[in-house]
Amino acid sequence: MKQVFIETDANVNQKIMLNEKEAHHLFDVLRTSDKETIRVVTNTSQVFLARVQQKPYIYLFDKMTVEQKAQHITLCCSLIKQDKFEWLLQKACELGVTRIVPFESRYSVVQLDEKKQQKKLERWSSIILASCKQCNRNDLVELTPIQKIETLKDFQSECNLVAYEKEDDPSKHLAAYLEKDPESITICIGPEGGFDEKEIEKLKNDHFSSCSLGKNILRAETAACYILSCIEYQTHCGKEN
Repeated sequence: MKQVFIETDANVNQKIMLNEKEAHHLFDVLRTSDKETIRVVTNTSQVFLARVQQKPYIYLFDKMTVEQKAQHITLCCSLIKQDKFEWLLQKACELGVTRIVPFESRYSVVQLDEKKQQKKLERWSSIILASCKQCNRNDLVELTPIQKIETLKDFQSECNLVAYEKEDDPSKHLAAYLEKDPESITICIGPEGGFDEKEIEKLKNDHFSSCSLGKNILRAETAACYILSCIEYQTHCGKEN
């Protein structure tokens, strides 16, 4: 079913005027015909059925019950180079992440002032929206403002992990944590230069457990996709095996 996203909340039996971009996508790109039924997702992840009217209007006539996700996944990812970070946002959406929390880290090569942070958040939001459309998700991935290490504790879940391993301080492998089948998971990934020891100490004090991904997973964006892929496998395939 064709789908559009709207930036406001909505109700059944409501006529909605789409913004210029969404209207162009629905009417001109998808070539939606008059009275055709489409799916509408709001900024609060409510889902409606709607009939197409004359451009740029649609009419919401029914609300859909959306099946809850098997797991709530929060990805806390340190700022990395722009092309890699934007690629990571796309893949995280495709792999089922629920919330993305960018944060500043000491060894990150990317440092943003307040003005640049706002511009980046706007760009990242548009990338996330486009990715959700591309993979036809019926919910929107939440993007938080850029955080500090000290505030990551505010995004904790049932299972809280930080991808970190030292030879003299071996960590349990990710698989050992996923065997418990947690309903919510928060993953913390460091920058290209890794975490410094004070950051790791702070995260451990805030009840994040260090986990190993194996010696071959070195890059920040690879680590994030590896973890999300493992969670996806455990959720949909691991139980069957």
